[in-house]
Amino acid sequence: MLSILIPTFNYSVSNLLLTLEKELKTVGFNYEILCLEDGSESHIENNKAICDFIKNANHLISKENKGRISSRMALAHHAKYDWLLFLDADVAAKNETVIKNYSNYFDDKHDVIYGGYRYAHNQPNTVFLLRWTYGKTYEEVDAHKRNKTPYKVVISGNFMIKKHVFLDINSEIDSDGYGYDNIFGALMRAKKTKVFHIDNTVNHNGLDENSIFLKKVEKAVETLYTYYVQHKTLVTENSLLEFYKSAKRVGLNKIISVVFKLTKNPIRKQILGKTPNMKLLQFYKLGYLCSLSPK
Repeated sequence: MLSILIPTFNYSVSNLLLTLEKELKTVGFNYEILCLEDGSESHIENNKAICDFIKNANHLISKENKGRISSRMALAHHAKYDWLLFLDADVAAKNETVIKNYSNYFDDKHDVIYGGYRYAHNQPNTVFLLRWTYGKTYEEVDAHKRNKTPYKVVISGNFMIKKHVFLDINSEIDSDGYGYDNIFGALMRAKKTKVFHIDNTVNHNGLDENSIFLKKVEKAVETLYTYYVQHKTLVTENSLLEFYKSAKRVGLNKIISVVFKLTKNPIRKQILGKTPNMKLLQFYKLGYLCSLSPK
């Protein structure tokens, strides 16, 4: 009935698996857990946790780091059940009803169920503050709000999807990299995929350092731009891309690009500092996107 799929790269899955195992002992349906090491430098701890202690669990190992999209595709192909539950290795189940809450949707009314993300209430060390602030601002969204624009806040670290639907959509993403969720959401919208959001959140614990996260933000913008160039008819619910398209129609993107280049360094200093301003980060993303356009 349910394949629980966990891609990981240099991250221990022990705590997540132990929490899931407690709940899975009580469920009344068939399940499996598949964990894929995507070129991790060391997987001994995960191998022991998965193979020695967890029922119905298997540990798949890729010696080469192939990336998020390829890892998920490999896990989906290995999965033997019709429903796939993707969980990132760096999330923690908030309670022991995560699986039960998803199992309430084992029917044909929806193709995809998104559970949502939560972040720790207390601020982390300054070096992780940008990722935490971004998550609290843009990813920690209640289900009723997410359902108003169902293809917008789609986070691959906690969602359940029908296997054939995932394979169909994921097969159309032909390159790997950060920003995968934006493209996945646009493709679901294009295919009229039946998406539903519920409040079944997990805590996102694996925060990137500020400079690393900003590089990922830039990579996500590059991914978004590449797909815009290749698929100009693809309509999204991504506010950044839609604003860019509007700006480009009236030539405003060139002005934004110039302003961005003049202010890039001070903006970077601010958002990498002790009080990152999310509006400045959004302008940084827009400016970076406009700077990618051909002159």
